[in-house]
Amino acid sequence: MTEGKVLSIRRLTPDDETWLFELERDPEVMRYTDRGPQTLAQIQQQMPALLAGYDNPQGLKLWVVTHPQLGDIGTVAFYPGESGQYEVGYKLGRSHWGLGLGSAAMAALMAWVAEHHPEARLVAEVFEPNIASTRILQRFGFTLSKRFYNEDRQMWDQRFERPSVDELPLGE
Repeated sequence: MTEGKVLSIRRLTPDDETWLFELERDPEVMRYTDRGPQTLAQIQQQMPALLAGYDNPQGLKLWVVTHPQLGDIGTVAFYPGESGQYEVGYKLGRSHWGLGLGSAAMAALMAWVAEHHPEARLVAEVFEPNIASTRILQRFGFTLSKRFYNEDRQMWDQRFERPSVDELPLGE
């Protein structure tokens, strides 16, 4: 388990299947992701790969974000992206929006990155209407590198990049 100042992240377990379904079936939670709301069958199909990702250097690492009083509130992700960069992402349950927990979730993820992959150059994509996520990325040293139209989702998308923690330490 990795701890940020407010939140911690933990590995997904088989027992989280229903919880993950409840999170990812919400159309508002999934509105600014690269896929729409998920069915229970889709989550069940994805679980083996998600659980195996922790032991695979090239696998997707998806963690559950945990708040000391609120319990499990969302997920953060880290996985190999294009051009040797690693992509990061996060999502919170709708009832946790607007409370500063997106920034806290990103802080917990970045603490893990600093500990385990300080040399990794990072990338994140965020749809342009998602202003809150854009601000979170900028707060953590990400800068806009590309703007493009996402035909599948029918909205403008943005690519943000960040130097490695070795190059740009957290908090600078």
